[in-house]
Amino acid sequence: MKMNAFKSVGLISGLALALMTGSLQAQHGYGMHRSHGSRPDSGTRAHMVPDLTVDQEKKISELRTSHQKEMTNYRNDLAIKQAELQKYKTAEKPDMALINKTIDEIGKLSTDMHKKRVSHELAVRNLLTDEQKAAFDARRTLGGTGRNYGNWGKEHPRM
Repeated sequence: MKMNAFKSVGLISGLALALMTGSLQAQHGYGMHRSHGSRPDSGTRAHMVPDLTVDQEKKISELRTSHQKEMTNYRNDLAIKQAELQKYKTAEKPDMALINKTIDEIGKLSTDMHKKRVSHELAVRNLLTDEQKAAFDARRTLGGTGRNYGNWGKEHPRM
């Protein structure tokens, strides 16, 4: 009798463990395919440039810090606008004029963020030698779109 109880407990435990392991592997966390949790606007691509001088690294680091602070403000404003949009859409009587205005504001923020990212990228690029620029530019064209960024794989964060 005791042996059957132990076998049942063992079998149930084994099945539970197998089910939990399978479902855990199916979960994708934020930044799963980005190295070190980098964001597209974090400016981390410059570390892949060969032969950076100490001065270049310092200047790039200063640019990155400034850029990240600016992007944080944009992301915060964007989150507020998206929350407002959700509130307006779920109101008892949704106001389409207000919804459209908020969508336009979200679009403006997204466009401004994109412009700032490109400006930051070009500011970093301007600090590089011609050989370094070639490597910097090559990193940008290797990828693609989607979760795996084309042929980049997990080890190459994308700016």
